[in-house]
Amino acid sequence: MAANAAAKLFSARAVKLFNIGQVLSALNPEFPDLTPSKLRFLEEQGLVTPKRTESGYRKFTDLDIERIRIILELQRDQYLPLKVIRAYLADLDEGKQPTLPGVSSVNSAHLRQARGKRFTRIELIAETAITDALISEAQDVSLFGEEPFDSSAVEIARAVVHLQRFGIQPRHLRGLKASTDREIGIIEGVVAPVLGKNDTSSRSRAAHYAAEIENQFSAIRSELVRSAISKLDD
Repeated sequence: MAANAAAKLFSARAVKLFNIGQVLSALNPEFPDLTPSKLRFLEEQGLVTPKRTESGYRKFTDLDIERIRIILELQRDQYLPLKVIRAYLADLDEGKQPTLPGVSSVNSAHLRQARGKRFTRIELIAETAITDALISEAQDVSLFGEEPFDSSAVEIARAVVHLQRFGIQPRHLRGLKASTDREIGIIEGVVAPVLGKNDTSSRSRAAHYAAEIENQFSAIRSELVRSAISKLDD
């Protein structure tokens, strides 16, 4: 049920299409200088690729809007040229974790943009050095699903490979998976009424709430583990 909740959260934000006016309404509060001509320019530069109706009108998905937000943030906050931004986005699309000049790690919000990328079993093995046996074990405990794999599966596979060095197998992570499913259920319960309003601002607000709750869950989890680890030195 909680696993379905995760898919529900993502699909609810990915299926609706928006016209240029709606994209501007979503982004202008944060980027008041954004105009239809700038959106068209970003498309011409190959940085975003909206869908086209039979009449030729541009239609953007939630992921397109997030991608535009990333581009505008990098221009405004990092003063990066489009060439560098294009390479950064290309790496995200390939499921990598690129860094930027002067930045030590990739923004976690940017990693979510790469969710559209899908990997075959062979590509997953090539990216992470995971074995067929470990893939099957991870699937048995629902750490990720069937092929094709998304970018989350790539990151989980990398972690599974590293944990094996300590003798930790996927079967040992059942409790972790169950705990995560419970967290997803809580997040779904909070954002479901907001998503139900079915408008651009509500969806953006729901995404913000979900990310903030997840951050706080992560902070609590980290502190609990850190507190236990610190006692090892006592």
